[in-house]
Amino acid sequence: MKRSFRIAHMVVASLVLAAIVAQPFLIGMYLFGAVDTSDLHTGVGYGIFEIGIPLLLILGLLARLPRKEMLLTLLLMADIFLQVLLVGLRDTSSTLAALHPLNAFALLLISIVVVKRDRELLRQTDGSVAPPAA
Repeated sequence: MKRSFRIAHMVVASLVLAAIVAQPFLIGMYLFGAVDTSDLHTGVGYGIFEIGIPLLLILGLLARLPRKEMLLTLLLMADIFLQVLLVGLRDTSSTLAALHPLNAFALLLISIVVVKRDRELLRQTDGSVAPPAA
């Protein structure tokens, strides 16, 4: 059962990674006139925040991730929260809000590491099963 939750955690982390990768394209569509609003970019961003964060936390706990992997998951969650906070600062502190696109690079890096560690963890659990005798 723990393995199933670890697979689910990796799938959700991969979807979060895919959404983070898609974000520059979505805002580019707005900036270059392919769409009239930035609603796609905003919707995907809040989707990561409202769905991705709770799912990663719940699945990480149910999967009983090792300490390092759980800390990486928490770091990703905290950075997603920071990303949303940076957007909220645009009216009061535009200089700090301007860190929003730069922080996206940190999100990308952290999410890649989370997915990579999830894959490695799953491979290790596969390796714990004795190979068939040759």
